[in-house]
Amino acid sequence: MKSSLRTHLLFTSIVAVSLVPHHAVSIAAEPETKAPVSAEAPAEAKGILPVPDYSGDLFERSHLTGDWGGTRTDLANKGIQFQVDWTQHLQSVVDGGADTATQYGGNLDYMLNLDLYRMGLLPGALIKVRAETRYGEFANDKSGSIIPVNMDGAVPINDSNGAADVPIALTDLAYYQFLSEKFGVFLGKIDTLNGDPNPFASGRGVSQFMNANYVIPVQTLLMVPYSTLAAGFVAMPTPNITLTSAMMNTADSSTTSGFGEFGNGWTSGSEADIQYRLGKLPGGMNFGFVYAADRDYTEFGGRFTFQRGEGLVVPTQDNTWAAYWSGWQYFYTPEDVKGPVKMANGAPDRQGVGIFWRFGEADHDTNPIRWTLSGGVGGKGLVPGRPNDLWGVGYSYASLGTSRLTSALAVDDNSQGFEGFYNIALTPAMHLTFDLQVVDPPFPDRDTAVVLGGRLQLSF
Repeated sequence: MKSSLRTHLLFTSIVAVSLVPHHAVSIAAEPETKAPVSAEAPAEAKGILPVPDYSGDLFERSHLTGDWGGTRTDLANKGIQFQVDWTQHLQSVVDGGADTATQYGGNLDYMLNLDLYRMGLLPGALIKVRAETRYGEFANDKSGSIIPVNMDGAVPINDSNGAADVPIALTDLAYYQFLSEKFGVFLGKIDTLNGDPNPFASGRGVSQFMNANYVIPVQTLLMVPYSTLAAGFVAMPTPNITLTSAMMNTADSSTTSGFGEFGNGWTSGSEADIQYRLGKLPGGMNFGFVYAADRDYTEFGGRFTFQRGEGLVVPTQDNTWAAYWSGWQYFYTPEDVKGPVKMANGAPDRQGVGIFWRFGEADHDTNPIRWTLSGGVGGKGLVPGRPNDLWGVGYSYASLGTSRLTSALAVDDNSQGFEGFYNIALTPAMHLTFDLQVVDPPFPDRDTAVVLGGRLQLSF
C-alpha cells in the first residue's frame, strides 16, 4: 500500500508540474498496482494508471458515453485511456465594466494517456496528450479587468488574437519516466495550468472558481506560458513532500510546435508542496519561485528616451522573477481522512469545509502585477443530500505597477474583486455551476463590474 500511495503522489506531482497555471486532471488517482521502478519491476505490477470504472447507468457512471460495450475498459487494461471534456460558459456583465453584454463560449479538451508499462513496452513510462478547441466569446474583454474573469476562456493562446477561436491546438505532448518510487523526469510540450494545486482554489476554471486569481498565481503570467516546451524532474523524499522543477521556453507555443520559440527567452520554475495535519484535519502549503531571462521586459518607472535612428526607446531589463505561497486547511470534515490528500483533481478530495489562501510577489521593476493576495472558504457537500456539490467564496487583491504614463492616465495602482460559486453535480459526469463576480477595474473610465455566470461541464 505504501508503494502504491507513493506512486500516486509522484504521478500526481508530475502531471501537475505546471509551475503556473487550465481543466481538472482526471487521470491522477491511486494506482491499483505497485509502482514500476525499474526494468526489474515485479511481475504483479501492471501499470502506472488505474483502470477507471466506466460502468453504471447514465446517472451513476463517471463518463456520459460509458464503457462502449466493454471496449473502453479493455483499452484501459491495455494502457490506452481517452476522454473528452466539454465545458460551456455563459457570462453576463450586467453592470459596469467595459461594456454590459452577454457572452457564450466553450472549450473542448481531448485527453489521451498511454501507459507504456501497462502496454508491456517500458516500465515506469507514460505519454500524456492534450488537444483543445476554443470557440465563441467570453466576458474577459467586457469586464474591464486586467485579470481574466474566465480562466478557461483565456486559453489556449492564439497568436493572432487572444480572443479568437482556436479550432484545434496541441497543448500537451509529454513523456514521463519514473526512475524510482521517489524520482521521475519529464520532457516535451507541457500545459502549465495545473501548477500550484490547491483543493479549494484551482481546477483550471472549469470545476471551481472562474476568475484567474483563484486558479493560478497571476503574477507569473508574464514569464510562464500556458503551453511550451519544457524538461524537468519531480522528487518525493516523503509521502507528504513533493518537489518539482522545470526549465521551459518563455514564449507560448499553444498553436505552434514550440521549436521556433527557442532563443526567445527561458524560464526556470520550482515548487515545494508540503502536506501536514492540524490535529486530525489535513492541510498543506505550496511554495514556488520562477525566474526568467534572455528576453526584454519593460522597466516600469524607467525614463523613455529618443535615440537617433531608433526614435522612442522604452527601457527594458533582460530578466524578471516572481515568488508565490499558497495554502489550504480543512477545518471540518465528516470523514476520517487517512494519507495525503489528492491534489490534482481540481476539487476538494474529501467532503467538508476549508479555507484557502494564495500570496504572490514579483519583480516591481518589470512586472505589471507587483503582488497579489487571495483567500476564502470552500468545500464539498455543504447541502444535506448533495455530497458531491462544490462551492466557494473568495476575495482577491492585486497591487499594480505604476509609471508616469499610468499616473497621467489616472490608472489605479490596485484592483480587487469577489467571487462566489456553487457547482451542482447533476451526475458524476455532468456539472452545472452558478457564479457571481464583482470586479473593480483599475481604469478610471470603468465602473465596478458585476458579472453573472453559468457553466456546464460534460465528461464523455
